[in-house]
Order: sequence, then C-alpha cells, then structure tokens
Amino acid sequence: MQDIILLRGQELSYAKESIHLRKRILQKDEHLLLKDVSFTLYRGEMLGVLSDYETLYYLKDMITGTIEPKTGKVKSEAVIASLDVMDHVQNKHQVQMFLSELFDEYMSPQKMDESLNELKGNPFFKRLWYRDVNTLTRTEMASVLMEASTYIEADIFIFCNMSNHLSDGNRVRFKEIVSAFEKDDKGVMLLETDVDMIKGLSNYFLWLSYGQVRYEGGVQKGIAHYNKYLKDKSQIKNVDEEALFDLKWKRNISEYAHYKHNMQRLSKKQTSLIDQLSIRRIIVSLVLLFIIMASSAVIFMNINLSGTSTAVETETVPMEEEAGIESFVYGLVLDETLEIDGETLPYLSLVDIVEIHDDSYTVIVNEAEHEVDESHLLYFNPASLYTETSFDELLQYADDTFRESDQFYSRMLNRESEDVIESFNLQADDYHGEVPGVPVTYHFRNDRAISITFPATDIDGLLDDYGLTGEQQVFRVEDGYMILDGENENWVYINR
Repeated sequence: MQDIILLRGQELSYAKESIHLRKRILQKDEHLLLKDVSFTLYRGEMLGVLSDYETLYYLKDMITGTIEPKTGKVKSEAVIASLDVMDHVQNKHQVQMFLSELFDEYMSPQKMDESLNELKGNPFFKRLWYRDVNTLTRTEMASVLMEASTYIEADIFIFCNMSNHLSDGNRVRFKEIVSAFEKDDKGVMLLETDVDMIKGLSNYFLWLSYGQVRYEGGVQKGIAHYNKYLKDKSQIKNVDEEALFDLKWKRNISEYAHYKHNMQRLSKKQTSLIDQLSIRRIIVSLVLLFIIMASSAVIFMNINLSGTSTAVETETVPMEEEAGIESFVYGLVLDETLEIDGETLPYLSLVDIVEIHDDSYTVIVNEAEHEVDESHLLYFNPASLYTETSFDELLQYADDTFRESDQFYSRMLNRESEDVIESFNLQADDYHGEVPGVPVTYHFRNDRAISITFPATDIDGLLDDYGLTGEQQVFRVEDGYMILDGENENWVYINR
C-alpha cells in the first residue's frame, strides 16, 4: 500500500426524502441514512466497509456521483468502476450488449472489441452471451461482473455485497482477482454485509452502524469489536432490552434537529433550486412583510389624522449573557525545557491559559494552576481574528516530507491516541508521539490526536507573500488553524 490517496469521502450525510410531494417541498420527514461518514482509500489498499445493504448502496452511489450527498463531499480524480449485482437485475439487454456498454466507459473501441472476443470464447460466457441480463441468476450475474472487472481499466474498484451472491468456487476466484488488483496498486473497496470477506481480504476496516462510523482502523481489532457487539446483541432476552440496546447510536441517527442544522452547510453547487427557494421561508417572509407594511400604514394614518406625535419612552434592555459558555485561550509550549509540576512539557504541546498577567500566564497543568513566563508560550485564542487562508496554500511552505504525504498524516487527527500510536508505531507518551524516521509529531489531549507538527520552509517568502512581520504567526484555515513557529522553523496544524 502506498500513501497516495485515490479517493476521499468527507463527512458524507444522506437522507431519503418523503414520498409525499408536500412534505418534500416543506423538507419534512427526511429519513437520515448516513451521517458524517468519512474515509480515505489509498493506492494498493483493500478497504473493507461493513454495514447493512441499504447504507452501502447509497454510500456507493455517492462515491460514483449517481446521487449527491446532502452534506460533505467526495474527492477523487481516479477512474472508478462500481460493480453491484442489484444494479442490473432489471436490465433487459443481452449479456453481450451489457458488456459492450460497460467496457465502453473504460477502454478504447479497439481494446473493447478484443476484450469482448476473448470473453465470448470463455465457456461460461458462451452459455450466457445471448441471454437477457434480467434472466440471469444473481450468482451468474456476480460471476459476470467479477470476470468483467479483470478487463476494466480503472484505478478504483468498488464491489458491493458481492460475497452474498458468489458460490464457494467463485469466492476463491474473487479473492484471486482482488489480490491481483492489490499487486497492481489498484484501490479496492469491499462494501459487505458479511464480515468474512472483509476479514480475509481487507487491510483496513470501516464499520458503519446506524449509518455512522462505529469503528475505523486495523482489521483484527475491528473484527474483535464487531464480534463483541454480536455477542452482546445475542444476549438480548426481550423486546424491552432490544429497544434499549444501542440506544446511543439510534438516537444519534435520529437527531433530526441536529441533522437539519448540518444541512445549512450545503454549498450552492450541492443544493437544488427547491432548497435555495425554501417555501417555508418565502411564506414567513411574505407574512412579516405584510405585517410591517400594515403597521407602517397604521402609523402613517395616525400621524396624519391626529396631527400630533407622541413621544414614546424607550428603555434599553441589556442582553442576557448566554449561560454555560466559556471563552478558552491556550498556549503552545515554545521552550523544550519547560518543566511544570515535575513534568517536562513537549515542544508545541497545548496548555490552557486561565489568567493573563503583564509578562506571564497562569496555566492549568494536572488540574493545578502554575505561573509561566510569557516567553515560554505562544499565545493562541481561537476566537481572535487571524489571517485567513487555505491549508493547501500554506502547504507550499512546508517541508517536502510532509507536503507530499500530508493527507496520509492528517487523516489521523482527531482519532484516539491509541489508534494513532498503533498505526504509526509511534515513540509516544501521554502528550505526544514521534513518527519514526520522519520529522512529524502528533500531540495528544484527552486521549485524542489534536494537532500535528512538521517542518516549515521559506519562512521569509511566506511573510512577504502575506505582508506579515514576526516569526510567530497564526493562520485560520478552512478546518482549523496553522500556527508558525518561525524561530524553530516548524508548523503546528490544529484540526477542529
């Protein structure tokens, strides 16, 4: 497996709309199927995705662009071949025509003719060549797609629930084909409702439960999580216990208000005309406009008829501060020798600042307050107005080691520290972990990877391009902050 990304899904959500036109217009009763699903597929990777078929079906269609996600986006410049038996059960064309249309998407006419002639000589295809696709059994259709995939010229192959339709003999052949794709550095996604195929072929595992990512990481550890889930589920004794089982995950996917809030993040390219021209908002706006006009007319008539004006005493009502909201500021450790409460804090690790003095800060470490000279910390307030730019723009000022594989390393941010340490075999403690042989460091907080440090380059050029002075700078990017410690020529990227 290489650290070259072929496909990336970012916070994908999808909802089935109501079958009733009025409810669709009013955006009511949308049934959420996927919620904030993210994944990355690398060249040469076999990514196994376990879920129910409906979830996998819509995930596959979002990846291929057949449907648009309600939120999130799919990024890929690779050629994708999607193969699902259930996509073709109503196809009335003959097998030869079906294969011609399939191959036409992925190869030249000359190559297509050669491939079709070769397949026609195959004893299995000879029997099916002039049959209608919708008359094939699902096992036969699975075999057709499986063999056809060996001729398709694509970078990514998505097999959706194939193992459910393969005979025992074809399972062996399928494993041979997928293994050959892996050797050729193709990316393969195995979307399966059964874990056995994933267990035997995948080298990375994603488990979707109730449309949400329940596990992402190594296959063996993921299988252990899934088996424990099945064991717990098998111990359900009655209907009441079944209702309470997995209640947290059921509630998460049913949070309609949260889902509707997320829908506001839709871009113009993602929204349809009916989304942009919300009927409810138009109605409310018209009602408010009518009330305003009516009120204005009454006031105007009153002034003209009475000829007098009445002074209205106004009272300024102070706005109540929203309860429960606190403002947090932080400090990034600049002094590698800084010792607090008997511990040496790692360079560029994050500490909470609770009080600011003339030349020092009061910070919290191990639930106790300590005063630290301001020269030891880089002050960082997420609520401040910092220079806004994009992460990709700042990448040109990063060292080649990180810039060429940034997505490979950034994908581990906001994961559990245990998973990050295991994935990269980090030399780690409670605060940070260093990637062996690479100048990349992950920083941990509350058992999660919250930031990543890597070398900076061409700092003078950066400051000139942005018209800045000073070697310590904070940039606000689309999904977090990039903080420059120019004196030590390092970046720290905090992903929120």
